[in-house]
Amino acid sequence: MNRQSKLRNLRYSVALVGDGFSESIYFTDFRDTERPEGLKIIPDFPGRIGSYSGVLDRAISLKEDYDRVYAMVDMDAVISQQQDQQYQRHKRAAEREGVIILENNPCFEFWLLLHFQQTGRLFQNCEQVITLLRRHIPEYNKGLKFLEKLRLFATLRDRLPQAMENAARLEHNRDDHDPLYPRAEIFKFFEWYTVRQKATHILS
Repeated sequence: MNRQSKLRNLRYSVALVGDGFSESIYFTDFRDTERPEGLKIIPDFPGRIGSYSGVLDRAISLKEDYDRVYAMVDMDAVISQQQDQQYQRHKRAAEREGVIILENNPCFEFWLLLHFQQTGRLFQNCEQVITLLRRHIPEYNKGLKFLEKLRLFATLRDRLPQAMENAARLEHNRDDHDPLYPRAEIFKFFEWYTVRQKATHILS
């Protein structure tokens, strides 16, 4: 197989499905900042889906059209509404369809916080995370205009390795911890992306 054929085989289309402005703007900025060679990134956030089931159903519906589909689920509502059993069933069904699920506990903003600090604090809700995040990003809020102006990914890009390390550390002995123990599985997307980019550069 020649070099160009190898590169063609590495061309992936990736959909990232979630429910919220923050995630949408972050991954849109990631795509526009990185402009990864041979990789088509589609942040898919069709308005307010409203629930984890909407996110998972949307991700399943996209699986045939993309090489890789991620579904980002904020766990705060799942836990507070005591929907864990229903969620786990839906999660397993989505995974059987090939969807890769990335959980944030309590919410996406915890991933942003890990760019600045490591913590295993048991947050009761997303507002508690945002309160800490504002120590590093003053006046942070989920408003569309604020987030677009902030350029989340580009602003935090240099801190990405720290966030990945902090998030990965939280997975150690996870089953020994409280259900509220925080999580930011978004790091797994960036681990995959980093490996893929290294492989692409070797073959180019």
